[in-house]
Amino acid sequence: MMSTLTCATVATVGLALAGCVEHQAGVTGTQSIGVELVSPADPGAIDRRLAEGLRTVTINLTAYDADNQLDPTVDRDVLVYVQYLGTLTPTPDFTSLMPASGAPQKIHMTAGQAMQQVVTLPPAVLGPTTLWIDDGDPKSPNRTFAVGTSPVLWFRDPFISDIQTPPDETKIDALQVSPLQNKQVAVSASRYGSKGRLVVTSVFAQGYTVSDVQCQDDAGTPPCTTAPYDHIEVFSSSAPRDQNGKLLQQGQVIDGFSGGISEFNGLTEVGFPVTFATSDAVTPDRQPAPVKLDKATWFSALGNPQGIINFERNEAAPIEIDGAKVCPLDDAYDRFKEWKIDPMGTCASNASIIDVVTAGVIGDLDPSTLVGKTLPRVVGVLRPYEGNGNIWIIYPRSSADLTLQ
Repeated sequence: MMSTLTCATVATVGLALAGCVEHQAGVTGTQSIGVELVSPADPGAIDRRLAEGLRTVTINLTAYDADNQLDPTVDRDVLVYVQYLGTLTPTPDFTSLMPASGAPQKIHMTAGQAMQQVVTLPPAVLGPTTLWIDDGDPKSPNRTFAVGTSPVLWFRDPFISDIQTPPDETKIDALQVSPLQNKQVAVSASRYGSKGRLVVTSVFAQGYTVSDVQCQDDAGTPPCTTAPYDHIEVFSSSAPRDQNGKLLQQGQVIDGFSGGISEFNGLTEVGFPVTFATSDAVTPDRQPAPVKLDKATWFSALGNPQGIINFERNEAAPIEIDGAKVCPLDDAYDRFKEWKIDPMGTCASNASIIDVVTAGVIGDLDPSTLVGKTLPRVVGVLRPYEGNGNIWIIYPRSSADLTLQ
């Protein structure tokens, strides 16, 4: 529809005014997409979460025009995204025909409608979730970019293990990428229910680590244990504090934390966090016992379930290494204060070497006096460094973590 131009001249005493008004065409075409939830019939609520295994949703779609009436001209594919934990999945990429994180599902609309359409949800969908329908398929020449969203579907909130557990332990990215990469999470409960606690296991200058532990009873009686992927690092950029500004302490039970998930050189971090704690009491015995490194298996290939995947399973957890030889100091110590131990006792292969950082924590320790010695026991919080191959670093928390003779 073309625009029209109307001009008029108005005379007043001693003055003539002339003006033109341009009349633009009215709004036409598809303006929105209505999304009706067919199943589940009950989408849940904040205090009534949906069943754990629900992974398909049935919806009806209707295109609406500028008068909020059915638009029968729509005969094309629309894209389906799942919005949860703050972002769309898969991640849209408007610069290409195929989003980098995978292609979204598509639904074909005919005469402005698509009925009884089944949508498969991602395996990790968590928290309040909506389906996002987008008439923006790059392959549709008549796309309008109209959108629609479903009612909120209420799934449970994430646990630490949801952030850390890779979809497939045998794939190389199992050591590198969180399934909730770039999501915004709020962890406020243990996966172990009333017996579970979120326990701070280390506090450093720029963050802390926390483990989801299972204690002996609802009262949180020690000892408390963990399973693989129950640990995470929270990066606070400065001394970690709770919501009231109190410094966190090792052995403290917190109520939860929130922040954004990112990978830093292979380490899954919670960034820009807020940590919640109603008590600053410390119960050291609730900390999980360090997991012992098995030098016979942990350095074997990724396909071995007893192999290198154990480093990822215990990322951000305290681990124990017994009978490791201290290797000669190298430029890593000069640059980063990292000294090396080899559980295999040879110092001949980087594949079995673990870096240790004690600077700033155990100030009176001189690693040069330990070179060539076999240390009975070294404990430290484990983190990876994705450099030239996989490098593993442990951070002892105090002198009590080292048995030197």
